[in-house]
Amino acid sequence: LTDRLVLLGSKGGPAIRPGGPSPTASLLETNGRQIVVDCGLGVTRRLVEAGMHLRDLDLVFVTHLHSDHVLELGPLLHTAWTAGLARKVRVFGPAGTGHLWDRFLQAMEFDIETRIADEGRPDLRDLVEVEEFAEGQVFADGVLTATALRVLHPPVTDAFAFRFEAAG
Repeated sequence: LTDRLVLLGSKGGPAIRPGGPSPTASLLETNGRQIVVDCGLGVTRRLVEAGMHLRDLDLVFVTHLHSDHVLELGPLLHTAWTAGLARKVRVFGPAGTGHLWDRFLQAMEFDIETRIADEGRPDLRDLVEVEEFAEGQVFADGVLTATALRVLHPPVTDAFAFRFEAAG
């Protein structure tokens, strides 16, 4: 497997313009892991265009809760689920990420319940694990380590940059 970093969007701010860049999102593929950093508008389509199978989504990291970084977090996870996701996805985000996810699930309750009953899907609510973090080590599994560093982004105080280190 080849490691790669794909910049899916590099635009700051929520506004989008014809022919302009997409809001912030990146795909890091390393050591067999599919890692998404930030979920700006359009991230799901951009991941598919980059050749990723959404059912293989593994880890999601959110730098902060501005809309241009989280607007498509719920839709990405839901679309991955409808594309065949059947294993746990871990989402790492600052304080408030769990609340955001819970509200998305609440808004999509009818659809989720219907797809479980009609299509026999596993329960999306059991497949996503949200872990809120502060500065420091966020994730480590012996092969991959993710560390968060607080950055200045007024008025947001819980804004972070990530450092990813992988074996090799």
